[in-house]
Amino acid sequence: MPDETSDDSKHLTDTPTQSEVEALSDELETIHGGDIKMAAQSLLEQKALTAILGIAKLAVNATHERVRLDAQRYIVERVLGPLNKIEPDVDTNRDPLIRVLKKAGIVGEDV
Repeated sequence: MPDETSDDSKHLTDTPTQSEVEALSDELETIHGGDIKMAAQSLLEQKALTAILGIAKLAVNATHERVRLDAQRYIVERVLGPLNKIEPDVDTNRDPLIRVLKKAGIVGEDV
């Protein structure tokens, strides 16, 4: 069965060692004048695009249907909001999901 993890994550262990935690802590304290919270936020922002691309890749390429479904649902809900709470646009009386599908050319204009 193909591995669904990226090559970058293969070197990571489930639990970081104490020395890894200390090294990261030292690095974060050095960045941003010792403000660990600001340094951590910066680090997370730098990794956000990688995470977004990873979710999109799973949505299309995951070998398990459930993983694809969960990734696709996550993307749709981040764009449109929770699917069970989407209300039709009162001005056009159209479902927001249908509008997105029409814009992408997935469904016809007559829907």
